Amino acid sequence: MVSLRSLRVGLGIALVAAAGTHAAAAPELVIDVSTGQVIHAEEATRPWYPASTTKMMTAYVALRAVKQGLLSLDTPLVASSRAAAQPPSKIGIRPGQEITLDNALKILMVKSANDVAMVVAEGVGGSIDAFADAMNREAARLGMRESHFRNPHGFHQEGHVTSARDLATLGRALLIEFPEYRDYWGIGAVKLGNRVMKNTNGLIGRYPGAEGMKTGFVCASGFNLVGVANRGGRTLMAVVLGAGSGADRTLKTAQLLDKGFSSWGGGSGSLAALPGSGYNSAPNMRTEICRKGRQLYLGEDEDNGGAISMPQADSSSVYAMLNPVQASGARAVGGTGGGGRPVLGARADFIPIAVHLGRNPGSTEVARGAGNGALASRAATAFAAPPRQDAARQAPARQAPAPVPPDGEPATPAPARAAAVGAGAPLQLPGIISNAPANAIGLRAPAPGAIRAGVKSDAKSKAGAITPKATKTATKTDGKKASKSDAKKADTKATAKKTDSKKKKKQ
Repeated sequence: MVSLRSLRVGLGIALVAAAGTHAAAAPELVIDVSTGQVIHAEEATRPWYPASTTKMMTAYVALRAVKQGLLSLDTPLVASSRAAAQPPSKIGIRPGQEITLDNALKILMVKSANDVAMVVAEGVGGSIDAFADAMNREAARLGMRESHFRNPHGFHQEGHVTSARDLATLGRALLIEFPEYRDYWGIGAVKLGNRVMKNTNGLIGRYPGAEGMKTGFVCASGFNLVGVANRGGRTLMAVVLGAGSGADRTLKTAQLLDKGFSSWGGGSGSLAALPGSGYNSAPNMRTEICRKGRQLYLGEDEDNGGAISMPQADSSSVYAMLNPVQASGARAVGGTGGGGRPVLGARADFIPIAVHLGRNPGSTEVARGAGNGALASRAATAFAAPPRQDAARQAPARQAPAPVPPDGEPATPAPARAAAVGAGAPLQLPGIISNAPANAIGLRAPAPGAIRAGVKSDAKSKAGAITPKATKTATKTDGKKASKSDAKKADTKATAKKTDSKKKKKQ
């Protein structure tokens, strides 16, 4: 029986032969998901083209928008002509057709459909550029140092790069931040109409405890896989980039997971502590992976391919995943020049999850698409600057009217603004009345309903404020009263003098 060590050596030599010098330094990484501890790392921070592992970030941005209440899993997304025109892998959605975010994410993770990725990006971001900006903001927030995204599906573009470390960081964030959506990453198959599509991740249905997550392939990157498995209550993640075929990436990921589960302690620190690679750009694997004359199906449904030889037998999970003919010691026929190659065995039977195009029955939600994305809605509301408060805009008594800027909104005088947003002042939003006591922040409490966008407050008139007109009226009234009183006193004195004069004459 061949040992696991022999298997590793044989697989390593075969990968070098199959994929050239780049593959000898292809990135690989194993981490403990719960702790983030690195168990094994090789070239983990080297820039690499992500291919469809990009769709992990596409799902992350979409689920963040759901968590923020900007849309729901039932929100219908509308396919544009641009989305429908994407190259394979795709499901063939037509312009104008709708699909819920929930169904889109299921298809995205199982089929890795590029057209559906575009539908999600336009529905969430409003445009591909806006969605790419959101992807890069989230990558920076998560600490993905080598990553830069330019599209939502991973179809090759220069400058669209990541690293094994960054993909592990992203995968861990998906598992920890969104535990309620964990089932998305390990769906075995989906059924759309009469079509049954199996997951492109060859671990699912073959490797014991496999839970997802995502595959990726373009000629420039080779075959990539982020794989998660649980064994004995311990969840590990392995990242393999630049493998020579779909079967290679599956077997190598299984090998790394086996290594991780057999290791306890002795890790090499955290993901953030991994040093830089010294490389400034990603290698282009096209010559090695898609060289002329090589029989290779250029799509992610491919599980086999790549001319490499495997040991005849082993007790590891890798051995268990091989085709029974190979496992018994025979080489599978095929590959370049008729040489041997690994052929994965049959998968466990999947009960496909039904998905559909169109909105859910009875749905009245606003459809999202190009030009009407959820993030654009957020930018216009939740992330907009708070509107200035009407009560704070009211000019003090005897103050000249505030100048009106071109947009027609009265400017807030500086003293009133300072009083409104002074220390301890509660944030005022349209339609919400402060529960602070009257005059707590230098203003009288407005009448209920007074603070509404575009509606001026009548707090001043109802609060009994003294106006210049009222002062003038009061002065005039007081003057009249004073005149009458003085005249009356004068008449009384005159009458008294006359009486005194008459008395003197009689005497």
